[in-house]
Amino acid sequence: MPAFLTLDYSWIALVVLIGACLQGAGGIGFGMFVGPVLAISHPDLVPGPVLVLAGLLSMMSAMREFRSIDLPVLAYSLAGRLPASIAGGMLFALLPVRAMSIVFALLILSAVGLSLRGWRVQPRPKNLVLAGAVSGFMGTITSVGAPPMAIVYQEFPPPKLRATIGAFFVAGAVGSLAVLACVGRFGATELELGLSLVVPMLIGFALSNLLVPHLDRAKTRFALLSLSGTAALALLVLQMR
Repeated sequence: MPAFLTLDYSWIALVVLIGACLQGAGGIGFGMFVGPVLAISHPDLVPGPVLVLAGLLSMMSAMREFRSIDLPVLAYSLAGRLPASIAGGMLFALLPVRAMSIVFALLILSAVGLSLRGWRVQPRPKNLVLAGAVSGFMGTITSVGAPPMAIVYQEFPPPKLRATIGAFFVAGAVGSLAVLACVGRFGATELELGLSLVVPMLIGFALSNLLVPHLDRAKTRFALLSLSGTAALALLVLQMR
């Protein structure tokens, strides 16, 4: 039976579709939803294959409004992201699977906490570099690097925010995947797994265009964070038993 007809694939595709729809509707959220949910049921999809999909989603967002990309802000953010991605990749290579799952869950819970607190940070150069570094470390290990950037970009006009954060995550995903490949945690198998889920990702992103006028973004964001936190907490409990 073809993989796309199996119940297992259908479940994964549904998770990816919902995550892409959430991202399209709320600006961020794909990794925060998909990462912890799949880490419980299909840990082989995290972080590499999810990063592949997140990078493609970010590319679509950046291309849609590329004239709004703030290049100086992007440069400072990436200056922090790339070195921290290397540190994250080295840690990922050294830790055993159980320890990695615990670190993953704790980082996701921290990201949810930061998002709920709604911290306001001015987008000064040093803050951009620091946020980029935290995002790079978290993104390489967990595929979830959005919260630090959302905090430092939150005062930007919506088109500038979407385009700049999209461009940041395109470059960030490529860098994180390169680091994971160097430490033996990303290769042809992981790439194939990621690409096999592109169709449900595209469907979810397209559906978001229909849903945006009818959604309350604050409620959507709260629902996303609640789902992410619950999945991360469940993963942590399972690994600590």
